[in-house]
Amino acid sequence: MEKYSIKVQPRTLTGKGPARRLRTAGLVPANIIGSGKATSGTVVEKEIQKLIDSGIRKATLIELDLDGKTEKVFVKEVQRFPHTGKIRHIDFFKVTPGKKIITTVAIQTTGVAKGSKSGGQFEHLVHEIKVKSTPEDLTDVLTIDVTDLDVGMIIKVSDLPCPKSWEILTNGDPIVTSCNKTKAILAAERAEKAEADAGGKKPAAKKAAKK
Repeated sequence: MEKYSIKVQPRTLTGKGPARRLRTAGLVPANIIGSGKATSGTVVEKEIQKLIDSGIRKATLIELDLDGKTEKVFVKEVQRFPHTGKIRHIDFFKVTPGKKIITTVAIQTTGVAKGSKSGGQFEHLVHEIKVKSTPEDLTDVLTIDVTDLDVGMIIKVSDLPCPKSWEILTNGDPIVTSCNKTKAILAAERAEKAEADAGGKKPAAKKAAKK
């Protein structure tokens, strides 16, 4: 998992007035939440926007430098101004080493399914799963290779390459990806079956009558 980091400066003044002045100065108000407490801070708007644009996900761990002290955090919530899309406020969630947390991990695929090349319809049905894991065993994305997925084959949640320490918090064992038979394939199979049921042979042509 790629490493991400951000610096946060402590903030003592709260309220709409101080927050407005911070934003005018190119800063974004932030909260660092953890262990039942919240610490107020600010981040540079350009830096936090760059971090978000880099492709972080819900389960991406970030090294947060707060006044010289490093903490591991997630981005818990990003509030934006509806008319501009600019970041209004951001909340970070602080994690504790060794303590399991519940988060959502993305699922992405790589390769082209074998069945797609032979006319099948590839589908990616589940794009993220909820898991319970320690920060040390966590990854923000699971990548599955679908190259060998042939027509009629599926990959379920239980088939995902998850660390053994994870607790998967899903109902049942849903299908993540599949390669389904298309109408054309089904029609060809019906025609082949009909021919096989008929003996696989065409009726013999009648002999010409002798003169």
